[in-house]
Amino acid sequence: MAQSDDNSNSRACAIVITISCLIVAASARSFYDEMDITFGGDRAKILNGGQDLLLSLDQYSGSGFQSKNEYLFGRFDMQLKLVPGNSAGTVTTFYLSSQGVGHDEIDFEFLGNSTGNPYTIHTNVYSQGKGNKEQQFHLWFDPTAAFHTYTIVWNAQRIIFLIDNIPVRVFNNHEAAGVPFPKSQPMRVYASLWNADDWATQGGRVKTDWTHAPFTASYRKIRWVQNKHMIYNYCSDYNRFPNGLPVLSLSLDQYSGSGFQSKNEYLFGRFDMQLKLVPGNSAGTVTTFYAKEIKNNSSTYGSILLPPSTHTPSYGTPRESCKSSIQNTFLIDNIPLRVFNNHEGAGVPFPKSQPMRLSSQGAGHDEIDFEFLGNSTGNPYTIHTNVYSQGKGNKEQQFHLWFDPTAAFHTYTIVWNTQRIIFMIDNIPVRVFNNHEAAGVPFPKSQPMRVYASLWNADDWATQGGRVKTDWTHAPFTASYRNFNANANKVGPNSKSTTSGNENQAWSTQGLDAAGRNRIRWVQNKHMIYNYCNDYNRFPNGLPTECTQTITDELPRIMPSMRDHELEFYNPKLRLVAYAGSFYDEMDITFGGERAKILNGGRDLTLSLDHYSGSGFQSKNEYLFGRFDIQLKLVPGNSAGTVTTFYLSSQGARRDEIDFEFLGNLTGNPYTIHTNVYSQGKGDKEQQFHLWFDPTAAFHTYTILWNPQRIIFLIDNIPFRVFNNHEAIGVPFPKSQPMRVYSSLWNADDWATQGGRVKTDWTKAPFTASYRRFNANANKVNPNSRSTSSENDNQAWRTQVLDAPGRNRIRWVQTKYMIYNYCNDYHRFPNGLPVECT
Repeated sequence: MAQSDDNSNSRACAIVITISCLIVAASARSFYDEMDITFGGDRAKILNGGQDLLLSLDQYSGSGFQSKNEYLFGRFDMQLKLVPGNSAGTVTTFYLSSQGVGHDEIDFEFLGNSTGNPYTIHTNVYSQGKGNKEQQFHLWFDPTAAFHTYTIVWNAQRIIFLIDNIPVRVFNNHEAAGVPFPKSQPMRVYASLWNADDWATQGGRVKTDWTHAPFTASYRKIRWVQNKHMIYNYCSDYNRFPNGLPVLSLSLDQYSGSGFQSKNEYLFGRFDMQLKLVPGNSAGTVTTFYAKEIKNNSSTYGSILLPPSTHTPSYGTPRESCKSSIQNTFLIDNIPLRVFNNHEGAGVPFPKSQPMRLSSQGAGHDEIDFEFLGNSTGNPYTIHTNVYSQGKGNKEQQFHLWFDPTAAFHTYTIVWNTQRIIFMIDNIPVRVFNNHEAAGVPFPKSQPMRVYASLWNADDWATQGGRVKTDWTHAPFTASYRNFNANANKVGPNSKSTTSGNENQAWSTQGLDAAGRNRIRWVQNKHMIYNYCNDYNRFPNGLPTECTQTITDELPRIMPSMRDHELEFYNPKLRLVAYAGSFYDEMDITFGGERAKILNGGRDLTLSLDHYSGSGFQSKNEYLFGRFDIQLKLVPGNSAGTVTTFYLSSQGARRDEIDFEFLGNLTGNPYTIHTNVYSQGKGDKEQQFHLWFDPTAAFHTYTILWNPQRIIFLIDNIPFRVFNNHEAIGVPFPKSQPMRVYSSLWNADDWATQGGRVKTDWTKAPFTASYRRFNANANKVNPNSRSTSSENDNQAWRTQVLDAPGRNRIRWVQTKYMIYNYCNDYHRFPNGLPVECT
């Protein structure tokens, strides 16, 4: 039934799309100026003086609009709030397209669904009239509850689809391989709302419910990328500037360093800076990027360096040479050298930063630090991060880099909001410092801070603890900055109120998505060299409180709209991390009640066994192939009769299973490591080993590597068993059934120790085994579609075999420590050994 105009207008908020430019942008303009209604008649309405545009759909027609201008490359952003409730059969679009049979097109389509079921985000790319390049997604939030930003970045190299600045798809230019790519046909921007219930929702099985019509989409505050009329941009002229684009440089010699600060103070935001560090022998130097409130008589010092070729083309002068009311002054000993105007508001990048630090002033100051500690030639820089609140720091984490930071510019970022601080390099998160005020840990959130950068000498401590000094024969040392961006709340100098010049404030609630969590694990495992949260020598009376807080407690505030199944990798935990992961996120306790305990903020898990029950856990996710690591410390002392397990298994009578079982023993006698492989419900492929170390004295890493070719069992990365795929000769192999990870501690004194002759001594109960640092670098199985996905780029396990050192190690283990091999058990198989043994 049709609604009144008032109700229709109230429903206009059901879908809201805002298009704004984040690169070279004109001022906000009227829809009257920018858009033409293309179909739908009065169903498309421009309101509020051209600031809003409504699209409606009823049973007679949908509606749409297009841009007046055509574009060839650019970034196009749209804010959208989709139709709530039953939107089945409707399609809302935002796309670029040229015309004709051989058209190019780049699509965002939002396929509605019945109430309670998720929208489908449908993306596609057409070139020369050919598409068929679909990728579809569900979202990690409710797209009907609030506005979210959808972005198409289109350049000659690639197309990137983003949601809230999170990339969801990249389509690269593969013309060299014969794949057409849209790069020669100008395209217009289009948006529409229309009915497609013959295919849009569940393949057309769910139809549009017209009793909910009209469906309405609302667009507002249009600002478009203006690439149509630009014929030259010096910032893209690499022929003119072969040695690099204009930058700001800081230098250090034996007399002085140099630095700069922002004119503004900020309270929360995202701060990005591109930086190229001091090359060669940089020992003793420190390059910084930080924010801090300063007094009016404080000085900054530095210079602007332009590339060698600085002639101006006859068709125009660089815009930053024109008049502006915003300036940044660089001084040496308070003497101004040059004024370089800030034209960021006109789309001109402004060079302002490098390694970063945010800081306020005074004894109780707040500060957020990026510091780059130089080193002697050939040795890596140390990235030193710290957080101060109310004058207290001592929260250092240090890293080496996975690239040469002196060879090219890289982007260093601080995201600072009320929930957390995120340090990023080239958009890869390297550290998260969460707000734990609830546990009594101060957090910087009340003192506005300025942004600073500097280059200075600290050879009393910076390089190898001060043992390597600055070699002044290499002076002057120079670091280069460019493309500073502060998408942040600027603090008014008088009222101390805050304003933001950017409507995109995703940083205000930013946490880590799944990709970010995988990346931080990789960085922290591979490149972290110091973490105060692991420094028991420094904190002999106990680690700082925040080191024992679980990030799981933060999840409802970090990503309140994410589905449970999307949180599985929130905490660092994999083999690719320095930190233990959160068992809260990864595992479910399956039996034993309080005998299974998650400790230390989710980083540790203990299982206990008493004469009433054992205990166990399983992974939240299922996997089909991968590498699975866990660190385990076994039951100490008299563990006879107990069995501790770590294994993969599917369900049912014809289950697949890959087993590590640790069979306890009397004090002084070794554990037995029992391994087995089941496929289609059949096992009987046991191999057993003793260990070459005491597995109760410390944690050791136990690994199952499972791919379609083989299964490899490893301990501390030493292979000791390989079970190959022999399907070609009729031996079943586990490769089609997804499996979960399981672990348990239980009593099996009827068989576990010396064939059941030695029983469990219950006077020693409870027996306890400890787990930490679980890692699943694996193909996770989608619980709905049963498709698989991996969130880790490093998938060497897919084709892993034993190299020469691996073959030598497995021979050593099997010669020295194997105590049973079914392939040698002629008594058990009197009619012939299993075929895979021969």
